[in-house]
Amino acid sequence: MAAGVATSARILDVDIGNTRTKWRLGALAGSSGGVDTPALPERPRRVRIACVAGDRRGIAQRFEDAYAVRPEFAASTAELAGVTCGYEAPTRLGVDRWLALVAAWNAIHRAVAVVDLGTAATLDFVTADGRHLGGYIVPGLGLMAAALAPDTAGVRVAGDLAPELGPGRNTAQAVRRGSTAMLLDFIEASVGRFADSCGDAPEVFLTGGDAQLLAGRLPFSVRVEPDLVLDGLALALP
Repeated sequence: MAAGVATSARILDVDIGNTRTKWRLGALAGSSGGVDTPALPERPRRVRIACVAGDRRGIAQRFEDAYAVRPEFAASTAELAGVTCGYEAPTRLGVDRWLALVAAWNAIHRAVAVVDLGTAATLDFVTADGRHLGGYIVPGLGLMAAALAPDTAGVRVAGDLAPELGPGRNTAQAVRRGSTAMLLDFIEASVGRFADSCGDAPEVFLTGGDAQLLAGRLPFSVRVEPDLVLDGLALALP
């Protein structure tokens, strides 16, 4: 959990992504591959949801049926908790990115780079005074491997991270190592450009399913915070 973000034992926070749903209720937490309502020891008094995929009306009904409480959905806004959105149309920024970058900045109140390593990899920058400068969206490791799959004659290329980044000596190695190197180089170069242009090296936060895999491969220190989106819900819907 990012510093400075409190949770309640009776508030269920839910992060519904493209391929995975995460939830947290006090000290309890879990995840699933679909939009499931977790079995809980007691009924939550509130349900807060960040949703980037699926039918919101159907999702709301599912949670209301399970817990007899109408869920609250977070939305991207022009400003939240000291951070101003850098998008020309703030509501078009994915709510998961918005909540994550707001939570990261509020954890330290300094310049931050927030890298979400999921199906897609996103990278957002916030200055020390809370200005979101915008960000980047590129394919994640799995998406890059899947894009190359039709050209690999059935070779299994997705899965584990490349253990080293030297040239691959078979197709699977070449795809894994190339994808890993591209993503690492993209993060390093983007963070470097931000530091050069702003004169301020950001604290780098990693979140998302592949965060732990890449954390030790970057040439600078990083903070792995798997629950940034859930932390952001507490700021968006206090």
